Amino acid sequence: MEKYMQTLLKKIGEIQKKQTIKQTEGSRRGENFNVFNVLGLWSEEVKLHSAMLAELLNPEGSHGCGEAFLKIFIEKVLKIEIIDATNLLSKSVTTTEYYISRINNEGTEGGRIDILIDIPRESGIPSLIIENKIYAGDQSNQLLRYYKFAKTKYHSSENFKILYLTLWGSCASTISTGKDFSFDYTRISYAKNIIKWLEQCASFAYDKPKVRETIIQYKHLLTQITEYSMNENNKIVEEIASQDEYLKNAILICSYQNDIIKKAISGPITKALEYIKEMAKEKTKLEIKFMSNEFNEKGGKLDWGFSYFITKNQKTIRLCYIFDNWGLINLYYGILKDGTSHDIAVKPIFKYSNENWPWGWDWVLDKYNNWSGESLYNIIDELSNSTYDSSPFCKTILDSILNSLQLLNE
Repeated sequence: MEKYMQTLLKKIGEIQKKQTIKQTEGSRRGENFNVFNVLGLWSEEVKLHSAMLAELLNPEGSHGCGEAFLKIFIEKVLKIEIIDATNLLSKSVTTTEYYISRINNEGTEGGRIDILIDIPRESGIPSLIIENKIYAGDQSNQLLRYYKFAKTKYHSSENFKILYLTLWGSCASTISTGKDFSFDYTRISYAKNIIKWLEQCASFAYDKPKVRETIIQYKHLLTQITEYSMNENNKIVEEIASQDEYLKNAILICSYQNDIIKKAISGPITKALEYIKEMAKEKTKLEIKFMSNEFNEKGGKLDWGFSYFITKNQKTIRLCYIFDNWGLINLYYGILKDGTSHDIAVKPIFKYSNENWPWGWDWVLDKYNNWSGESLYNIIDELSNSTYDSSPFCKTILDSILNSLQLLNE
């Protein structure tokens, strides 16, 4: 078994190196350029994904294609036949962040719908309630609240359809539907449904180059997020599946996945984070402490985080790095209220701020945003192939420490 295990790991390493070379070459040719990535919007559900989908589905949208994209969506994605309702479709009203009402104390009514497409009832086509979930987790009774709203507004379940849109077509959790839900919702995915729909929309807009190219750019972004990674990983899967002994050992490795990730983070990752602390101390001549959290596990998914405590003249700020989602997904950082001296003037120095992050917070760069699977591999690969002083990963975190110092310099 040990011989097969070593051979398997060696082959996986060779395949991964070939893929890295291929990605590097593609980057040199400009294949990875995407305006939405450049603007840092790839993971913005409201600002990008909901806004883009709503604009395309809106008959009054600036694309100038009328109800065509909505018609394609209804026919090709929802598989609803449109007999003679085109003129009525043009009167549909599309709204993002549709406000129902304030969420009540029981959490069973109210909220905001990501996308509501109000289609004239005479068309015989149901109005569409779209809940868009790329990375955010389910909210309490979310779909249940939308169903109750729709029953009141449209009277019959035949007059509306709730769509649950995720990357891969996942089911909504009982957190969102309620434990004893008795209503229907339709699962659709970016990977299977939206990308294909965008291709059809781009074809329809052949005579509108700006519209067509924007749709193609957006479709490429979704491909990067979904299909690209899936297809590239298939090469490794095919190698694993080539021999029964490889399959058995791969399954064994998978059973230790969380333990392996813990070793990776507590080993080479933490070593780099500790070195960043020393780099910062050398540059600032201040007292800086590094603290890592204990690993937590929920539903088979890990959570972790770390902080830098920076002290000057008996004032301390806590620069904290936290994952927004279980599974080490969506890493963000900022000055956390807990652990920071309260006599420091409140002046947001990072992009966003709220009650717990009065001095501001922001998302980590996309390439370091997720610490699971291939993303973690790439971080460790970077650290092992460069010195810490020249590592972009280390520089990214070091810069956040140095930017935080302005709070102590005033």
